[in-house]
Amino acid sequence: MKKSLIALAVLAASGAAMAQSSVTLYGRADVGVGSEKVDGVSSTKMINGGLTTSRWGLRGSEDLGGGLKAQFKFEQRLDLSTGEVQSPSFKGEASLGLSGGFGGLTLGRFSTIYDDVRALSYTSNVFDSSFTPASNGVYKSGGDYSSRFNSQVRYDLPSMAGFYGSLAYAFESAADANDGMVGVKLGYKNGPLNVALGTQKEKAKDDDYLALSANYDFGAASVSAGYNSRKGTDAKGDDTELTVGVNVPVGAFDISVGYATSKTEIGGGTSAKASGLGLGATYKMSKRTKLYTALRDIENKDGAGNKTSENRLFALGVRHDF
Repeated sequence: MKKSLIALAVLAASGAAMAQSSVTLYGRADVGVGSEKVDGVSSTKMINGGLTTSRWGLRGSEDLGGGLKAQFKFEQRLDLSTGEVQSPSFKGEASLGLSGGFGGLTLGRFSTIYDDVRALSYTSNVFDSSFTPASNGVYKSGGDYSSRFNSQVRYDLPSMAGFYGSLAYAFESAADANDGMVGVKLGYKNGPLNVALGTQKEKAKDDDYLALSANYDFGAASVSAGYNSRKGTDAKGDDTELTVGVNVPVGAFDISVGYATSKTEIGGGTSAKASGLGLGATYKMSKRTKLYTALRDIENKDGAGNKTSENRLFALGVRHDF
């Protein structure tokens, strides 16, 4: 009898502990077939991650009591066409943090808060995918930002009446590397509206980035838009960039279109231009599996308006989440 009571007590204690913590295995497999034309040369190939890069990961949390939680996330990116894992091994994220009434504190390798703001401008822009013009060539006429940093510390303020904010700092990789980062994000979210302002300063590039993004869901359609600027050295110049996208749900389908444009100025004169258009559709086969097809066309010009390069991508694919 005593042994049975002890066993029941141990089982109850372990059950309570399990209820206070959780670990989740998750992932995404995304692959398709498409045709890409680069400067007049066409190729047909398998496309890895047409909507989003294939990945798998572990995330978990533990309730520490008093509203305090510990959480971690390990995420690995991979190429389904080859089976290769992207470098570094946990390229997507490797982080540990605490959250509570004070907000949240996260340490490790992960996306920057500036990347959060940029992603908001792509929310309704061809599914924030390989077919989104801004993030696949248009916003790189003068050099684009780094979306992830190692040795990063991030603090998220507690949300107050819809307002939110974050601070981030990345340590330098070595004493004299001069490759750290500082970022700030401020935003407001209320119902269908989400708007955010972000900045990122990268020492290694001598570039300061500023982004203003917004998304609004009207129900029958959602619209996202963004303004981005890069302030560089006299030799590299400055970038001014704009993007807008619309997403329309129709039953199991989602139809989306996106446009982006950018301009680089050096010494007061235009040195480069880029523009792009994307169009795509997805079809939900289930809650976790969808088919997609999309087209993206990007054109780059010099300051005089002469075309310097062109890239066109068309693909059909499937994505499965687990």
